[in-house]
Amino acid sequence: MIIGFQGIKNSYNDFATDIFIERLKIRDVEKLPLVISKNVAKSLIDKEIDFGVFAIKNNIAGIVKESENIMKSNLFQVVDTIEMEINHCLFVFDENSIKNLKTIASHPQALKQCENYINSYFPNCKLQKQLDTSKTAEDLKNGILSKSTGVICSEKAGIENNLFLISKNIANKTSKTTFYLIKLK
Repeated sequence: MIIGFQGIKNSYNDFATDIFIERLKIRDVEKLPLVISKNVAKSLIDKEIDFGVFAIKNNIAGIVKESENIMKSNLFQVVDTIEMEINHCLFVFDENSIKNLKTIASHPQALKQCENYINSYFPNCKLQKQLDTSKTAEDLKNGILSKSTGVICSEKAGIENNLFLISKNIANKTSKTTFYLIKLK
């Protein structure tokens, strides 16, 4: 069995996928990172995966439009739903990078969920929208993003990419995201 998910390893969708696997007692499963919801839908339609996982809404940032549009297609059914607390962190390349921080990059939902923190502590930073929080951490580590960029991601994504932690739990308030496990109808 293959479950495709929005995001990459150490994204919140990856963590949600683990919860679905445990909850449904699924065995012999392969997880396939597909970065965006559209790829999850396409892979289900093409029968490359058996189930898909993506975020549908957050209590701060609202509906994930891309995921909502996929569900409106009426091609998929929800198998299970979970709500998970999201604890965003701000990481930089290394401890010296904080002095030259010019940009904060992350998924648009994460940027919105953390806008109060950003406006309070980094009001002059430019915001850069990315496809995935965990991919953004990986891109900073690999030099795809400038060292003057801070990234908002999970603590695990930042640590596994050897980034320097600036702050934990930076969402405007307790952040909860609803995730769907879906399949073709």
